[in-house]
Amino acid sequence: MDDKGYHTMPLVGPNTEGFRTLLKKRNFLRLWLAQLLSMTILNASNYALLILIEDQTHSTTLIGLAIISFSLPAILFGAPAGVFVDHMHKRRVLWVSNCLRAIATLLFVVVLILNPPGLLLPIYVLTFIISSIGQFFAPAEGAAIPILVTEDELTPALSLFNVTFMLSQALGFVLFAPILLSVLPTFNVFQIPFNAIIQLYMLVSVLYLVCAILILSIPEHSFKLLPNADTSLAPAINSQTIGALDNMRKEMWEGWRFIRTNKQLFQAVIQLSYAGVLLLVIGQLATPIVTQLLGLPATAMAFVFAPAGIGLVVGSVLMPRIMHRLERSRAIFIGIVTITIVTLLIPSFTILAKFLQPTTWNNNPLLSLAVALLMFFAGFGLDFINIPAQATMQALSPDWIKGRVLSLQLVLYNALSIPIILFIGGMSDLYGIRHVLYLLAVGEIAFGLWGIYYEHKHPLELITANGQSSARLMRENKSENVHLY
Repeated sequence: MDDKGYHTMPLVGPNTEGFRTLLKKRNFLRLWLAQLLSMTILNASNYALLILIEDQTHSTTLIGLAIISFSLPAILFGAPAGVFVDHMHKRRVLWVSNCLRAIATLLFVVVLILNPPGLLLPIYVLTFIISSIGQFFAPAEGAAIPILVTEDELTPALSLFNVTFMLSQALGFVLFAPILLSVLPTFNVFQIPFNAIIQLYMLVSVLYLVCAILILSIPEHSFKLLPNADTSLAPAINSQTIGALDNMRKEMWEGWRFIRTNKQLFQAVIQLSYAGVLLLVIGQLATPIVTQLLGLPATAMAFVFAPAGIGLVVGSVLMPRIMHRLERSRAIFIGIVTITIVTLLIPSFTILAKFLQPTTWNNNPLLSLAVALLMFFAGFGLDFINIPAQATMQALSPDWIKGRVLSLQLVLYNALSIPIILFIGGMSDLYGIRHVLYLLAVGEIAFGLWGIYYEHKHPLELITANGQSSARLMRENKSENVHLY
């Protein structure tokens, strides 16, 4: 903070303490545990949902409807949730949202026990409701991180939460749900059968309550904004009422205008959304890569998912040190170039393997090892985009509007992902996976070049705590020799 009371956050702080020291902070540890547990059980319940729909219908279309019922709330309620979060105490939003998800999951159990005709409709509705509640949890959690850590700890904290995000996917999809569904026996209570899926959802409901208890164990005063955080520009709305809902549309527009006005913030939002969409595309193309390019059964998708997940985790651990040595724009461009090279090499390696071994090329372990290594670098490269963009977005978002910024980014990510996923799927069916990968590589490098052009056109301007440009403040106060840092 300078002599005028202005406060800025550095885009990348030094990794002075690391993950261990962060986890020694009790309040941060409780928030992190709540995230790890809630994300793990969320992924586990999603896995169980897909198994449930498959068992009930054997229809890929109806499985797709289940995914849509979970994704749609981010588009419909993501931005309004951000407005709500900006006017509510973050601690209250976090524990209440977990309690509501516990209740909704318990209703899910009741529906499964009753097993009424037309079972799918209440399943879709409850899935939609649980996801809608989650739209409030995510921006509140993201806005709480900078409050519970120092500025120098922000980048390591974001990296840790990114590692946790990937770890929770592995725990939920690979360990927690599959193991429980395979070992839990069906038993009867008053002649009512409780199968493994019902038992899993009962456990998920209980664990959501555990997450709420973890949040409640954090003292309320720990969530108060720093004294130098100027909230004078935030609308004066009583956080104990729902009066903010009356100005919802206006404040959503205010959040979007804030993002568009701050060019570097806008670029970070686009880049973070782009990284998320790329991760979805990797998941979407995993099956055709394994079956069409490698000629292996679909059950061999571990060759794609596991190395990419390991790369994401390793990259998240190493990124604080890497970012301390690299500029943000250079790190992001390195990540994009890495992913582009991987996208080009995967089909090229299969062509080379077919040329060298026309009959047994897909049985060559070196090809599988090469693809696995490439997917590791793809996951690693995504962190070069994701974490710098996330750190920039956090640093350039003042506390009074941070919830709206985070929510609008999620809305943009989900809105972009739907047409892109549909386009990629259609192109793959029409022209084959190899041509889609080449087209994807062109799009990736084009996005990297756009980033360089955009940053050259709009040089970085740090944002003060009250949302003003530090460069503008320096120009206005030049005569007073004000120096911001």
